[in-house]
Amino acid sequence: MSLFIASMTPDRALEDSAISQAITKIAIALAGYRQLPVQKRSPALDIVFMLPGSQERAAFAGLRIRGFDQTGQSLQLEAAVPDNMIGSAHAERYVIAVMQDAIDAGAEFFREQQILFDAAEHLALSEALTEKPRYAIN
Repeated sequence: MSLFIASMTPDRALEDSAISQAITKIAIALAGYRQLPVQKRSPALDIVFMLPGSQERAAFAGLRIRGFDQTGQSLQLEAAVPDNMIGSAHAERYVIAVMQDAIDAGAEFFREQQILFDAAEHLALSEALTEKPRYAIN
C-alpha cells in the first residue's frame, strides 16, 4: 500500500502556519521512502488534512472516509485539523498521529473489503518519519 498526505488550505494566511509546515515536512520525508516495497504496493491510502480557515472549515471533527476508488485501489480519508493545531509546537506529532489513525481506519476498511493490507508495516513507516526525517524545511 502506498501512503500519501496532502492538505487543503482555504486561507493563504495558513500557508506559513506550523501545521502547514509540519504537513509539508512529513510529506517530503514520506517521499524519501518511495523506494520501499511497502510504498509501491496497492492499495493506496490518501490522507487530506483539512485546515480551518476564517471563511471555510470542515463540517466534521476528526477523521472520516471520503471514498474508495475501486479502479485505482485508493482509499481517501479527510482529517479535520482543529484550530489549536494551526500554530502548535506539536504539529508534527499531530500529523503523525493522524496518519497512524488513518492507517488503523484503512486496515479496518480493507479487512471488511477483503483486500490485503499490512498495517504494521505502515505504522512502522510512520514511526520512522518521526525518528529521523530525511529532509529539513528551512
